[in-house]
Amino acid sequence: MICMICDDEKKELEDIERLILEYAAEHPELCMEVRCFSGPLDMLEEMGRSGAPDIALLDICMPGVLGTEIARELKSMSEDDTDIIFLTTSSDFAVEAFSLHVCDYLKKPYTKERLTRTLDRVVAERKNRIFASIKCMAGIYRIDLHQVLYAEARDHIVEIHLKSGKCLQTRTTLTELRRLFENVSGVEPVGVSYIVNLRWTRGISSNILEMENGDIIPVPRRLRRELKQKYFDYYTREATVK
Repeated sequence: MICMICDDEKKELEDIERLILEYAAEHPELCMEVRCFSGPLDMLEEMGRSGAPDIALLDICMPGVLGTEIARELKSMSEDDTDIIFLTTSSDFAVEAFSLHVCDYLKKPYTKERLTRTLDRVVAERKNRIFASIKCMAGIYRIDLHQVLYAEARDHIVEIHLKSGKCLQTRTTLTELRRLFENVSGVEPVGVSYIVNLRWTRGISSNILEMENGDIIPVPRRLRRELKQKYFDYYTREATVK
């Protein structure tokens, strides 16, 4: 597990690194590697060489660029696979931070116990994710299947729409792609051209599904009643679990 830390204050960076290394020592099964950066551009340059980290701990107020901007770049590069934790002295960016679906927003000074609770939660959630490597026309991508909004088959190509906004194209069939989702709750076929993730379905009406990104999926008449029930059952289960 790769963890990157970015803070322009030398002492803060050292303190965060010490806490993360202590956490890594207490959880050797994670094989955690910690990389520290005093400048966000240095961090982005390293990501360009070695890829995005599993976990990123970011200060927000840094010279030249805000941590929220780095978070957007991280999410774009990692297909939402990087868990981001903000560590900051300011409360001013909390709303913007959570609109980016970050894992936590810790206001300095924070305790070791508070950071540990956040890391425990992030690690537990990562263990529940299901990843797959998919051979696409632009290369091989490793994606979190829970982050797939929907897939559409058209002209012998399947387009995979991700929550990050990216669309991947692959020459696999929709039937072959569905096999990857056998253990992913809430993924359902819609006719012969679509599979959708109910997790990211904003709503369902008489003949369409509206996805989180605003895209519209047509629902064949014969499937409408069954799909509405599956949608209701899925969110009932989710609410019960939570």
